[in-house]
Amino acid sequence: MRVFVTGAIGFVGQWLEPELRGHGHEVVAAPGPDVLDVADRRGLVRWLDNPAGAPDAVIHLAGMAFAPDAGHDPAEAFRVNVGGTVALFEALRELGIRPPVLVSGSADVYGTPSPEQLPLREDAPLAPNSPYAMSKVAQEGVAAEAAARHGFSVVATRSFNHTGPGQRPVFVVPAMAQRVLAVKRGQATSIPGGNVDVRRDLTDVRDVVVAYRLLVEAATAGKLPDRFTVVNVASGEAVTVREVIERLCALAGVAPIIEIDQSLVRPNDPPEIRGDASLIGQLVGWQPRISLERTLVDVLATL
Repeated sequence: MRVFVTGAIGFVGQWLEPELRGHGHEVVAAPGPDVLDVADRRGLVRWLDNPAGAPDAVIHLAGMAFAPDAGHDPAEAFRVNVGGTVALFEALRELGIRPPVLVSGSADVYGTPSPEQLPLREDAPLAPNSPYAMSKVAQEGVAAEAAARHGFSVVATRSFNHTGPGQRPVFVVPAMAQRVLAVKRGQATSIPGGNVDVRRDLTDVRDVVVAYRLLVEAATAGKLPDRFTVVNVASGEAVTVREVIERLCALAGVAPIIEIDQSLVRPNDPPEIRGDASLIGQLVGWQPRISLERTLVDVLATL
């Protein structure tokens, strides 16, 4: 099938494109934001009205993905995350086409869960508590309306933390890996960290893109039970940031002290976030296969 991908040059996109091609799909990748503004409906119409032919499916990755960025500029977060999703569906409607659309969302929509809510299921209450999370809830609303009002088949993922080679070092795993390597190179003697005892559900990006492929294949084949499907993409397990640092140190052969840097501490950071991945397993048979150890080895190798 012919899959159009927004945000194809981003972290997830760089892994999604070869995953799709490796399973026989044609990929039409959207240009970067310097060429195509995802919130520009006319620009999206021109891209979707492509000489390669109409899309059989669309995977919508484009948007602001780092929560602190959204906190610094909430208006831009809403413009690209919500406005970009509106523009995409409106562009498809203008062209008179209704391919299945996968909208990549975030588990941040669950907010700060109580221990009794863990692992988080798709029917858990939404409690967004940051500009980023609120933009992702609104994005889901746009996707739900496109399905209910305009007849699109839509999959909205609630993707939990994912990492892997090529991720920006503002994210916790590559950031910690860089600090560990600085110790190994003799450039530092300790590892500064913030909320190192919070527990997070971490999945390798290479597993996440398999999930996206399987979901969009199922949607295109009409194998999903509902026109609008919300699904967690999660490992189902949680690990502390401290344990990630300790494993990185062991792999690098160093044993520095972890020092808490108050400038890195995030207030109101949820003590644990862990997802229930039962639904995606039932729908498409997905489960993560790449171990945390392999993920960390590969992240270190690419820095």
